[in-house]
Amino acid sequence: MDAQKIDALKLEAKRVALERFGATSSAEIESILAVLSYEQTLFQKHGKRQQAAYTWRMLREHGIIPGVERVVTREAETQGYKALTSLGLQDFAFEAVVVRHPEIFSKDAVEDSKSRLQNFEDALSSRHQYWWVNHKQTFKAEFEGGYIWSPKANANGARNRTYDNLTHVAPGDIVFSYADGLIKAIGVASKRHSESIKPEAFGLAGANWADSGWLVPIEWTALPLPVAPKAYIARIQPLLPQKHSPLQANGNGNQGCYFAAISPALGRLILDLIGQLSPDAVEAVQDVTQQIETDLAEIEILIAEEIPETEKEQLVRSRRGQGVFRQRVLLIESQCRLTGVTDQSFLIASHIKPWKDCVNAERLDGSNGLMLAPHIDKLFDRGWISFSDNGDVLSAPGVEKVMEAWNIGSIKNVDQFSPGQCQYLDYHRSSVFKGRDS
Repeated sequence: MDAQKIDALKLEAKRVALERFGATSSAEIESILAVLSYEQTLFQKHGKRQQAAYTWRMLREHGIIPGVERVVTREAETQGYKALTSLGLQDFAFEAVVVRHPEIFSKDAVEDSKSRLQNFEDALSSRHQYWWVNHKQTFKAEFEGGYIWSPKANANGARNRTYDNLTHVAPGDIVFSYADGLIKAIGVASKRHSESIKPEAFGLAGANWADSGWLVPIEWTALPLPVAPKAYIARIQPLLPQKHSPLQANGNGNQGCYFAAISPALGRLILDLIGQLSPDAVEAVQDVTQQIETDLAEIEILIAEEIPETEKEQLVRSRRGQGVFRQRVLLIESQCRLTGVTDQSFLIASHIKPWKDCVNAERLDGSNGLMLAPHIDKLFDRGWISFSDNGDVLSAPGVEKVMEAWNIGSIKNVDQFSPGQCQYLDYHRSSVFKGRDS
C-alpha cells in the first residue's frame, strides 16, 4: 500500500477513535488503525468492503485497550499477519501496537505479543507450515490411503478449529502423524484440501462423525524408529500452541485436538529428534518436498498466459535436463567432471541452482548446468557434494563411504569454473549443499 493511502488510513483512525470511542491517546488510535488495516486485507481478499465485525464488537463491549488485550491472547492467526505483510501494514498489527506501548498494556499482553510476532516472522520465513495430526482411531486407514480426513463440524454442528485447519494446508506442508503415544510417520501435503465423504476404510471409527468432510492428500513416510514425544516433553512443552495444542502438558496426546498448526520452531525440533533416530526417513521427506515444489513450479509455468507455448515447452523440458537447456550446457561442459565420462547418452544435464528455485531465464541458462553421470547427479542434486569456484570438491559429512565405493573419493579438484557458473555455484553452496554449516 502506498504512503498516501496509509496516511489516509491514519487520519480515518483518528476520526473513528474520537467519534466512536472518545479516544485520543496514541495507543488507542494505533489500535483503531490496526482494525482498519485488517479490513484492508479483507478488501484485498474478497474484492469488496468487509467489516472486522468480531473485533469491533470486542472493542465496543470491553473498551479499546482491554479489547486489544483479549485479541492478542486468543489463538494467533498467522494468515492475518501474512496478509498485513503483503500490504506493507505489518507494523499496524495489534501485537505490534502492544509491543510499542508496554506502559499501557499488561505485562502478559506484551510478552504474548512479542512471542506471537516472533512466531509470525518464523512462519513467514519458513518455506512450509508444520502440522500435527492426532489420529489413533484412523491412523492405519489414513496412512495406507495417503490422506487425512475430518468432518466439517462437530456432531452437534458446531465448527471445530482443528477440523477447519485442514482447509489451510498448502502443498509442501509437513505433517507429523501421532498415534498410540508415538510419532509414527512424517507426511508431505501433495495438494490442497477438497470436499470428500467419509472414507469407507474408517469402518466403525468415527461412527458419530458426519459423512461430509475435508480431505488432504498426504505422501507419508513411515519412521523405522517412532519418536515418543513424552520422552522429550521438557523441550517440547515450551513450544506447544497456547490453544488447540496436540499434546497435554504432561506429554500425553490431546485427543480433543485432531489437526493442529505448530510453530516452525517446534517443527524443526521434531524433525531433529526424528533425524537422530531415522535420518533416512527425513531424507526421504526432503526428496518428496522438493518433488512437490518442483511440480508446483511447473504448473505455474503451464498456466501462465504471458509465456508463449514454445517457451513453456522448453522450460518444462529443461526441468528434465532436455531441450535447449541441454544443448547450451553441452557448449560449456563436454564431460562429467568427476568421472570423466564423455558419452552424452550416459550424462544428465543437471541444474546447478535447482530448477524449482530459478526464474525462467535461469532455467534455460547453459551456465546454470553441469553434465554429470547419473550417480554424480544424485549426489550434487541432493546437496551431498558441491564445488568451490576453483574446482575443489566439497563433500558433506556422511557421504565419504559412498564416494569411496564409487571410486571418486580421491578426486580433490575438477578444474576452474566459468564466471557464469560460479554465480550459480555460490547459490548451490549456500542453499543446497548439506555441508554448508560444517
